[in-house]
Amino acid sequence: MNASIATLTLESLSPMSQSRQHEEPKLEGENHDAYDIRTWPHKMHVETRNNRSTVVIPSMAIHQALVAAAKYSKRQIPNQGKATWTAKFSAGIMILENPALHVDPEIVQCVAISANADGVRGSGKRVTRRFPTIPAWRSTFDVHILDPIITEDVFREMVEIAGLFVGIGQFRPQNLGSNGRFRITSLVWRDNRKLAA
Repeated sequence: MNASIATLTLESLSPMSQSRQHEEPKLEGENHDAYDIRTWPHKMHVETRNNRSTVVIPSMAIHQALVAAAKYSKRQIPNQGKATWTAKFSAGIMILENPALHVDPEIVQCVAISANADGVRGSGKRVTRRFPTIPAWRSTFDVHILDPIITEDVFREMVEIAGLFVGIGQFRPQNLGSNGRFRITSLVWRDNRKLAA
């Protein structure tokens, strides 16, 4: 397959907060607040790169942000009736690894917020919850463009929309928050499409 490759460098416009689900066991007699204070670092996505631990962005979060951007744009594909780019970005791109932030998880601080106890907005009782937050971040990674109809201009537009209006992570704009906004600082496009017959 001759996939084009977009090498993206993204830079933060607002902090990134993560909320990975974890299954750390409770200690005997530990209440919810003490458990949250002890285990909030486990809400980070962490992997080892070059023998060092680093916070990463789940590749699915980037992919979902681009799909949401295509849906948000409502832009139609030329010569394809009312079809929009949503399906093309759902199935037509691939990110092979979780982008690294090159941030040591040991130095990350948390932010305490007042959250709904059951996680459902407006449902009632509120409790304090802590989430790891990275004030400034940057990442470079490759996106494989499997569908040749996706051009560099279309791809750039959807990344820009994702950065401003969708975001990534916990409390992002898509969910009425302000975290996880970003901008493109570099996009290198290697076009491997074949000439049309």
